[in-house]
Amino acid sequence: MTIRAAVLVIDDEPGIRDMLMYELSQEGFDVETAENGLAAVEAVKRRKFDLAVTDLKMPGMDGVQTLEALRALDPDIEVIVATGYASVETAVACMKRGAYDYIQKPYDPAELTLLLERASQKNHLQSVVALYEASRALLATLKHSDLVRLVVTQAQRVLRADDIGLLLNRADSKDFDIHRMTEASLPSAELLTELARRVSASGTALRLPSPMMPMVTSSREGDSYAFALVYPLVARDRHLGALVALRRSHSQEFSVSELQRGTVFASQLAVSLDNARLYDELAQKISELMATREQLVHTEKLALAGKLAGAVAHEVNNPLAYVWANLDALRNYSTVMGDLWLSAKGAAQYLRSLGTPEAQVHALGLAGEGQDASRKDRLVQEIAEVIDETLDGVKRIAELVAGFSNLASSREAAFPEQVDVNDVLRECVEALPGQERQHLRQLSIEAQPCTALLSREDLRSALLNLLAFLCAPDRQRTQSQGALRVRTTWEGTQPAVIFQDETLTLTEAERHGIFDPRVELDREGRTMRLNLALALSYQVLRRGGAEVSTAQEPGQGLTLRVLLPPVGGK
Repeated sequence: MTIRAAVLVIDDEPGIRDMLMYELSQEGFDVETAENGLAAVEAVKRRKFDLAVTDLKMPGMDGVQTLEALRALDPDIEVIVATGYASVETAVACMKRGAYDYIQKPYDPAELTLLLERASQKNHLQSVVALYEASRALLATLKHSDLVRLVVTQAQRVLRADDIGLLLNRADSKDFDIHRMTEASLPSAELLTELARRVSASGTALRLPSPMMPMVTSSREGDSYAFALVYPLVARDRHLGALVALRRSHSQEFSVSELQRGTVFASQLAVSLDNARLYDELAQKISELMATREQLVHTEKLALAGKLAGAVAHEVNNPLAYVWANLDALRNYSTVMGDLWLSAKGAAQYLRSLGTPEAQVHALGLAGEGQDASRKDRLVQEIAEVIDETLDGVKRIAELVAGFSNLASSREAAFPEQVDVNDVLRECVEALPGQERQHLRQLSIEAQPCTALLSREDLRSALLNLLAFLCAPDRQRTQSQGALRVRTTWEGTQPAVIFQDETLTLTEAERHGIFDPRVELDREGRTMRLNLALALSYQVLRRGGAEVSTAQEPGQGLTLRVLLPPVGGK
């Protein structure tokens, strides 16, 4: 016969207790009796009951007091109060204190059976609803860290445990990551790990009452747990860990129904954990795809810019070479003219010193007098200055043409060499102008050697350009004081340089365009200049096998990450 529910019958008359035990057992209930309220309390402390029937009029603890005591011990228990003096007042008093219903004595076994069936259905329905709500909350949570916190609280509520332990397998290890209800050290890791290993070995859920607990209880002082429910967490044939629910010796033993309820919860938990794993993997893949897309966009933009730059460089280069050569010739002519003018002034001075009229005429013809001589001085000087300024402008054009040529170049990376990234970064910081170096708040160098395989000069040039961009005093920032943190580190087997500036906040468009050629004002704020430094740095790093990415998190500002090709494993 299938057991419907566990029923505790409380009555001070032995004949009534025996009669109800016989009648209800015939109806399929698991019946235990108690002669008074105190005995009933002890019985509920000892084991789990689904239902209770208590007489209202009893010596010592009456039915209402017994009802309150039982509900305090087990909020899930449904209590039916029996009285020979039924009244509206009695019914209201009992219902207010949590009774399911009341029945009039003498008992009608058929009526009592019907009431117990209804109370049992309510008890079961409440358990199902709580389990459904907990399962829905688990399945709706996809982020792993949020799910772990939710599991512990939901498991404690569903299983009414004193303590909960969630043990999750570590990747490539036999150890567990252990999550408890609080940060307290109990239950101990030794106890939880032993229970998890036991359930992993058995492959099925375990209910451990007091006699079995000494086999797994930790010897650690304070680990006084008497009862446990332990569930393996398995999803898609993957062992994810174990869920452990514990009760102390002063609590009730876990019932079979609670074991079954926890089995459903653990099954939903395992599915949720696996979903969270898949979600995390999907998020990682999406992040990688987004990073790849950004790299492709940068590459495509640089390729287009390179084509344009190549065309411009080709068109400008020949006329530029001709203009530069002519300006060089003019500067030489200007130097010769300057020398001739000095010679003419010296000769005029000598002729004047002779004092003859003829010499005075020749001196005047060579150098002139007064304002005329001063005007010729200024003219010679201005010619030299104009030629020098024009040459400076031509040199700037030549630099741009060289930059265009480099941007358009599809040449292979420079010959790679073993480079100490720490040393290169220190050199770059020392090379920063003093005004820009003030923005650098913290420089953290990896304690152990941090070596990469690429051209040292390429790495130095790229890192210096990145530092110059991030430390530029004309950047729009949330605060004026230095906030740039730079560090070398290892990410897996790859050496990395991480730049983080919490004061530099860019729009998405600005962040995506960091490595584009840019037109900006010079330091005096008067002249527009085309800046190719970051575009060339990006191209050089990518050509050398490095990975460059940017990210921006709320409150963390801009993070720029450069992953470098390693010499070998870390």
